[in-house]
Amino acid sequence: MHDLDRLVASLAPDPGPGMTPIAKELLEEITAHPVAAHSATVSPAVASPAIGSPATEQARAPRRRRTWVTVPALAALATLLSFGVAQAPASAALDIRLVDGAYVITVKDLMAEPEVYQRELKARGLDITLEVVPTSASLAGGIFVLHDLDRLRAGHAVSAEGPITTIDAPGTCARFAGCPIGVKVPAGFDKKAQITLGRPASPGEKYRMPPGIAMPGEPLHCVAYVNKSVAEVGAMLRERGVTPSYVADWQRAQPSAPAGWYVHEGVMSADGEALLLVGPEPRAVDQHAKPRC
Repeated sequence: MHDLDRLVASLAPDPGPGMTPIAKELLEEITAHPVAAHSATVSPAVASPAIGSPATEQARAPRRRRTWVTVPALAALATLLSFGVAQAPASAALDIRLVDGAYVITVKDLMAEPEVYQRELKARGLDITLEVVPTSASLAGGIFVLHDLDRLRAGHAVSAEGPITTIDAPGTCARFAGCPIGVKVPAGFDKKAQITLGRPASPGEKYRMPPGIAMPGEPLHCVAYVNKSVAEVGAMLRERGVTPSYVADWQRAQPSAPAGWYVHEGVMSADGEALLLVGPEPRAVDQHAKPRC
């Protein structure tokens, strides 16, 4: 598995029995701090701009194929909460409409309990777990779909290209990988699936959809930091107001690491906080690879 996949997998929501005990410990490490109370309510009228806030590319990017590994896809649900169809009942957390043999699903209440989403989906015969999790501004609105949890838990690869698809917004889009406005699920979909949506994190809240530190909108965007020293990368992050912590050999995150060790990958773990995967030797990389800018 790619280093970034491993690092993000250590922070991502538990996909089930396949997660290792050490990965669970790392998830606990990043989520062990107090979480600020959600004092604000999000209405459908204002949720879309918050979800689709920062532009991550100068122009519409070509559609990218998602992979089955546990890195959250950058499909930005820019106007997820205001899909242009008739409104669902005021008490509903989801807007679920049957259109041409498929359910079109959008989220009305970002702060609803997961059980509320599941109840509304189950009422349509869908065995889908929907989570709305905190993330950075660059990934707010991101979507990550696992189409077949049973197959994944059995140890098999599951492609992200499956029956659950997104609906793209019309017109131009300044978000990486486009601007979907909803999720479409075939009415006859009979597998166990999981959909994870990113929402802006509250102050002090740990990310459960952590972006790479070099992704658009993140502190080291366009910086070739891989295989630079802990001292050098740590200094670059601190100059940008980010406090790094370090993990190696799947130990718990530490506030420091040997200055001469190498940084293999990194993710943002909260606003102003980064988690770096480090080691005593450089990581094998493509010498011709360049940062994506």
